[in-house]
Amino acid sequence: MAENIIKQDDHIRQEEINIEFFSKQWEEECFNIGCQKARDEAVKMLTQIEQKLHECRDKCWKVVGFREKTLLTRFGEITIQRRLYKNNGEYCFLLDDYMKWRPNQSATPSLTEALVDSATKLSFRKVSKEVEKYTAGVISASTVHCLLTRVTQDAICEEANQHDSWYEDGVIPPPGERKVSILYMEADGLWVRLQREDKEHYELKSAIAYEGWERHEDDSYSLLNKNVYCHCDDSIPFWQSAGIHFDKYWDLGSVNLIVLGGDDANWINAGESEMGYCVRQLDGFHLLRSCCKGWEKGVEIYSCIRDGDKADIAKVLGNVKERPGKTSEKERKHVLGCLERGIDWRKKVLIEIPEGARGLGTMEGNESNLFADRMKDRGMSWTIKGSQRMGKAIELSRNGELNNYVGLRSSLDRIEKQTFEF
Repeated sequence: MAENIIKQDDHIRQEEINIEFFSKQWEEECFNIGCQKARDEAVKMLTQIEQKLHECRDKCWKVVGFREKTLLTRFGEITIQRRLYKNNGEYCFLLDDYMKWRPNQSATPSLTEALVDSATKLSFRKVSKEVEKYTAGVISASTVHCLLTRVTQDAICEEANQHDSWYEDGVIPPPGERKVSILYMEADGLWVRLQREDKEHYELKSAIAYEGWERHEDDSYSLLNKNVYCHCDDSIPFWQSAGIHFDKYWDLGSVNLIVLGGDDANWINAGESEMGYCVRQLDGFHLLRSCCKGWEKGVEIYSCIRDGDKADIAKVLGNVKERPGKTSEKERKHVLGCLERGIDWRKKVLIEIPEGARGLGTMEGNESNLFADRMKDRGMSWTIKGSQRMGKAIELSRNGELNNYVGLRSSLDRIEKQTFEF
C-alpha cells in the first residue's frame, strides 16, 4: 500500500525516493552487521592477547612459524593467526594454552555448552536448524553430534579414572562439602532400542540423590538439592561409580542413613550392601501394580505391606481372592518374595524421622522427564556408546556441569597465570 501511495503522488518524483533502496530485511541485515563487527573485535582481541603472551614468554620458547585456527562462535566463524613455539623438541601454541583450548577444537566453549544442552532436549537435526535461526553460523547436525561426543567422552573417561584411582590405587579425593544426616537415593533402568549392535535393547542405568522435599504454596512438592547420575561404563559396578559421583557433592562418610528406592531389580538391591548404612524401600508403582495383577483387592494388600504389619498382611491374604492365570501367579510370587523391601522406610528405621519426610517413588517421573523423553519416547534407536554419551550429556546438563567439559583443558605448568591489560 505504501508503494502505491508514493507512486500515485505526483508531487514526489520517483528518483527522489527509490523504494528499492529500502530493505525489508532490515533486522537480518543489522544482525549480520553486528555479527561482523563482533567477529572483527574478537580477532583483534585475541591477536592482542597472543602478542602480549609472546612478549611475556620465557625466551627459551622460540617461534618457528604461524598457524591459523578457525573457531565457530555465536556470531559466526573467526580465523586467527597464532605463533607456534618450540623448546627442546616440545611444541606449543601459547594462545591455545592460555585460553585452555583443546587441539582441533572447532567451537568456542560457550557455544559448545549451548549446543550440547540443546541436544539433550532436541534431535541433532533440530538443534542445527534452531541454531541457524538465531546465530550467524550454520552448524550441521553432525557437528552437534561430534561436539556432544567429545564433551561426554571426556566426562566418561574422567569417571573411569576416578574409579581406578579410588579402588585400585587407594587414592580417595576429599568428599563433598554438603553434610546431611539422611540422604535419599532412587535408581532405575531405561531400556532403549539399539541399532548396529548384536542385541536389540540396552538398559541405561541411572540414579538420583536428594536431601528431602520442598513444599510449595499449591501443596506440590519438589526434591531438595537433587543430583543426577547416569552410569556409562558397564565394566564398573554401578554403585561403586555412583558412590564416587555422589561423594563429590555430599560427604557420604557423615551420612547416618541412605534411603534407597527403586524397583526389585537385582542391581538396585545390590545398593543396600554396596552403599552401607542403607535401608531399602521398593518402588510403590511397581509394588502396587504387582499386587493388583495378583489379587482382586490389590490396593488393600499394598497398603498392608506398606504399613509393615505382618499379621495384617497374612490376614488380608487369607481373605482376598487370587486372580487366575500364570501371569497373576508370577506377580503373587514376586510380591511375597519382597515383603520386607515393600515396607515404607519410615516404618523400619530407628532414628528420628525428619519432619515432612515422605515415602519414596519419584524415580519413574524423573526417568521419564530426564531420559525417556529424549531417548525412548520418540522412536529413536541408539548404539550402546551413543546411548551412554547422551545419558551422560543429560546428567551434566541437569546438574549444571556442562561448563566443566565444553572444550577447556587445564593450563600447562609452563604458562604462568597473569593478568594482562590491553
